[in-house]
Amino acid sequence: KKIGVGQPKVLEDCKVLVANCQMDTDKIKIYGARVKVESFEAVAEIEKAEKDKMKAKVEKICKHGCNVFINRQLIYNYPDQLFKENKVMAIEHSDFDGSERLAAVLGA
Repeated sequence: KKIGVGQPKVLEDCKVLVANCQMDTDKIKIYGARVKVESFEAVAEIEKAEKDKMKAKVEKICKHGCNVFINRQLIYNYPDQLFKENKVMAIEHSDFDGSERLAAVLGA
């Protein structure tokens, strides 16, 4: 339903990957979680670990050779930026029926 910021709006010879995976865990959800730490540096370390995990996840997706990534869930800014750097069009919030139809048409 929504193409990422700064990503191409038109592509030819597409290799599409349709997924339903969490792409919104690169930030600590301050209001949804409680973390006890000794210092702000510890919070920064946790955030860096989450960011590294998200980068690895995006790299793994990109290794499949797709240039269009359609996800049923929200895609935060950081993974969106990584997709842009890898020249992959990322589309978030596809509805369930649309994802099912795409998978059927694409032979997945």
